[in-house]
Amino acid sequence: MKRSLSILMMLAGMALLSGCSDNDNLRHLQAFVADGPKSNTHITPLPKTPAYAPKAYENPINRDPFTSFSELLLRKEAAAASSGPRPASHGPVQPLEKYALSSLSVTGIVRDNQGKLWAVVLAPDKKIYRATIGSYIGTHNGRIVRIDDGMTKRSVTVEQYMPNAFGGFQKEQTVLHMQNGN
Repeated sequence: MKRSLSILMMLAGMALLSGCSDNDNLRHLQAFVADGPKSNTHITPLPKTPAYAPKAYENPINRDPFTSFSELLLRKEAAAASSGPRPASHGPVQPLEKYALSSLSVTGIVRDNQGKLWAVVLAPDKKIYRATIGSYIGTHNGRIVRIDDGMTKRSVTVEQYMPNAFGGFQKEQTVLHMQNGN
């Protein structure tokens, strides 16, 4: 059974390959190549190229020609980062500095007898803390700079020192809005 199947496959392959040897097409191709091109058009020669005249490199701003503008900009930003804002050390870590700012939520804003505003902050460990303007909060040396107890917008504004790509810091303000709309 296997032997007859292999013989049948071999015969089918030979029949298919015999179709590739069409002598008429081969003779036609050989005649076409032997005749050559049938057009007698004149091909125009290539135009003369001017001789190369080297020029000296002039650098009016004294810039390295092999340094890209984006790399120069990055170097400038890196130099500015080393002289940019730096967080000041402020002593022992306060409880709200243990948590990322995104994990804290403002649950209330109260005013004491002296008129000082306090933010009531819920930490991820479900503990409630109070903080006022000047209190440190968040993991990026954040400090509360404003507490708003208005009728429409009740929020706490925190100024943080976010690290940048150059080893420096960048001041960034983040607003924590009071939860539940009140």
